[in-house]
Amino acid sequence: MTMQFKIPTVLRSQEIIDKSFSRASKIEEPYFPDKVERIKKEVQDRISAIESISCSHLDKLVKRFPSIERMHPFYRSLIDLMFDVDQYKIALSKVDATSANIKRISTEYIRKLRPVKDVGNANQIMRAYYGRFASLIEDLNETLLFLGRCRDYIRKLPEVRTDLKTYIIAGMPNVGKSSLLASLTTAKPKIASYPFTTKNVIIGYNESGSERIQFIDTPGILDRDFSEMNEIEKNAILAIRFIEGKIIFLFDYSTESLYTREQQEHLYEQIKNNINPNIIRVQTKLDISTEKVENIAISVNIESGLEPLRKIIFDGGVIDVRGRN
Repeated sequence: MTMQFKIPTVLRSQEIIDKSFSRASKIEEPYFPDKVERIKKEVQDRISAIESISCSHLDKLVKRFPSIERMHPFYRSLIDLMFDVDQYKIALSKVDATSANIKRISTEYIRKLRPVKDVGNANQIMRAYYGRFASLIEDLNETLLFLGRCRDYIRKLPEVRTDLKTYIIAGMPNVGKSSLLASLTTAKPKIASYPFTTKNVIIGYNESGSERIQFIDTPGILDRDFSEMNEIEKNAILAIRFIEGKIIFLFDYSTESLYTREQQEHLYEQIKNNINPNIIRVQTKLDISTEKVENIAISVNIESGLEPLRKIIFDGGVIDVRGRN
């Protein structure tokens, strides 16, 4: 499935009150010749309008905010880093309860109108209802502010398709990850910020028969020693382990490589042990390398240079994840 979080804007308490009262103030009942009955009908319609406007918004929030229990572990772990999941659940429960209370008091005050015989009592009931409604919504303000912050964070999460066959491209900086992603995908890749880092993930897609395949490039994320990361950044990156798929780890043994074999092996072992043990070792930049070291060796700069890897990804070739000859 794809987690496209289409959460509506979370209105503050005063905004809900103003919007509800504004709609109610526009209601006039011209059809009753009897003044008392006309005012009673206006008050009833205004109560119903306030209930409709406010509860529609509150119910939409409860429905559109994602359920933690039904959320994919990748997203759940990222959300858990940002805010208290228990507080999140309590906040949505409070919004739901407030909506139910507004519906309850609306029914209660409409019932109180029925025996009323004069305009003064009808208006008194309306003012009392307005007061109770405003009190319920005002009590919700801190909860709504909290949910507004949650919405802003959730909407920034990268849209990773957790239902697709996925390859995550990793390796030291400047080993050719972005070039490989561009060569393996068809449409223009999507760029999304990654939580708790200053980096982006780049997501591209391709087709293999009727199957869609997802590729994720992780520049600045899966390309450095975990010891260089602070704890929250490390935990955010460790969330990637919940994305089912394979890692394509690029090794650069070319004359232009900026890193030693030992440095690259160290990062490889960290990713294998902490993110995903299902790794395809791939030697890149074969055209400017003096030797072939890995079983799978590619180059994006020569014709058919990607065939060894493309056969594995698109044609179901056998993978020797041990990698070396």
